[in-house]
Amino acid sequence: MATKSDDAKKAAELKKQLEAIAGHDIDVSPAQILNLWYPVGAFSTNDGSATWRSIIFPGKRCNDTTLLDVDGTNSTGSNGQRTFLLSDALCWTSFTFAYPANVVATPRGANPFFLTTTYQTVGPAPGTGNMDLQITVYSWQPGGAAAPGVTFDWRCRVVSVPIIF
Repeated sequence: MATKSDDAKKAAELKKQLEAIAGHDIDVSPAQILNLWYPVGAFSTNDGSATWRSIIFPGKRCNDTTLLDVDGTNSTGSNGQRTFLLSDALCWTSFTFAYPANVVATPRGANPFFLTTTYQTVGPAPGTGNMDLQITVYSWQPGGAAAPGVTFDWRCRVVSVPIIF
């Protein structure tokens, strides 16, 4: 009967072989390496409202808008950090968004870890003109030291702004 240890060894060996074929490091968990395709994110849009303020005129303006809700899974690297783009979990080729953005991350597993997030706009991406959201997740052990290899689920919600050509 195969044990979890045997499965982990097989997954590690398979990862080495696939990295040799691909010619680069493959950054996936042992469970993910057993599949050539695995889900990394999901996204949806829904109708909502956004509140806008003017830098010149007093008051606010409310508009119907489309909200973009994106989520995914990832893990921190050896330094306890992972930086990725919102577009990594989108299949769209044209998109843009407006602040505020709401980004949360939750550690997965039985061990207690703390996660913090930062985000910033980057771009425009070459050939697309799209601005993107770069998200960084930091993992911490309860004592405050960086925690490497923490698998986490994340979610981001932003106002989706239509691109008019």
